[in-house]
Amino acid sequence: MTDKKKTTKKAPVKKVTAKKTVAVKKIKAAPKKAAVATAHIAKAFEPKTPTQFSIAKALESHKVASSEIQKKITFKIQRAEKDPRTKKLKTWFEEFKVPYDDSTTVLQGLEWIKGREDGTLTFRRSCRASICGSCGMFINNRSRLACKTKIVDLVKGMPEKNYQGMPVILISPQKNQPVEKDLVIALDSFYSKVHSITPYVQSGEETAKSVTKDSFEQVNLVSNCIMCGLCYSDCTALVENPDYLGPAALAKAFRFVADPREGKRTERLRQLSEDNGVWDCTRCGMCLDACPKGVDPMEAIVKLRTRAIAADITNNKGARHALAFKADIAHWGVLNEPMLLVKTFGSEVVNHIGTAMHLLKKAKLPSIIPHKVDGLDEIKKIYEELEKNPIDVETKAEDSGPGAG
Repeated sequence: MTDKKKTTKKAPVKKVTAKKTVAVKKIKAAPKKAAVATAHIAKAFEPKTPTQFSIAKALESHKVASSEIQKKITFKIQRAEKDPRTKKLKTWFEEFKVPYDDSTTVLQGLEWIKGREDGTLTFRRSCRASICGSCGMFINNRSRLACKTKIVDLVKGMPEKNYQGMPVILISPQKNQPVEKDLVIALDSFYSKVHSITPYVQSGEETAKSVTKDSFEQVNLVSNCIMCGLCYSDCTALVENPDYLGPAALAKAFRFVADPREGKRTERLRQLSEDNGVWDCTRCGMCLDACPKGVDPMEAIVKLRTRAIAADITNNKGARHALAFKADIAHWGVLNEPMLLVKTFGSEVVNHIGTAMHLLKKAKLPSIIPHKVDGLDEIKKIYEELEKNPIDVETKAEDSGPGAG
């Protein structure tokens, strides 16, 4: 009985051993490539059970962090559509949850919405490389290129630009221009102003006889403009005066005034010094921050003003104001405000008599003979030094943009 029991117990052991031996032989007989592939899959997925795999490990093997997949941000987008009967524009806001990682741009987020959430969302885009300027929008209270703006920068903030992070991304069409649909604006007014400055070199008596590479330092810098309209969108002067040419058109005008091949330089400066031209700029600096190419339109406008005064084009309110301002500081050390108004507006000052009478009634009208400030001699020395060694306002930094070479 004892022998029979021992035999029955050993029989199953022999069968299992036989199966294992067969399995081992099959594995040994398998090609090396299959073994390598099996090992790679096993290492990547690391099964916890025969039917369950580690998703985190699989994602890690493809270099995709699971935390990035889970990150989402709310896009609050201004929608707009014209009523087909009344032609009036109806606007409203819609919100979308958009997934993103550290490299996702606002434009990619908009394309994700259009492809997966709402195909009716309308916006312009083309190159996706901040070259064409098509995707200019008003993003989180600033005019920006959607293709150049990363979502993570808007969320975390950009201290170097004095911009605080926000938990929501607000997107609306560019300002100072009529809206056609959603984020698409009509560009008629923008381009009509660019065309009004005669955007090409003209023949004439002022054409330079010789042209060197150094003479194009100014031209190259302004030629980097991609006509995106962001400076036009953020311009505060355009808010108050829609007829103002705007920073983009004036920067383009400087490109031709600075070109040594231009034959009608003085005529251009005279036209640009009229109403709605270079002297209507409030110098708020918004265009400097908005420009994605470092063109610095306000700098170009200041150079146009300087060149206009140098060409003795001073019979306009802007130039008279600048010259009177300079003279007051040199003589008094402070502004003679009543006379500054008279010198600026000339005979048109009668239109401001009502304001002057109101200030006089409130005892707030400044004295016509201001007191001289302490240290006036130091101020005069500064003026004398500037007369001897005038500041050269022209750009001397070497340009590295597409116009360089």
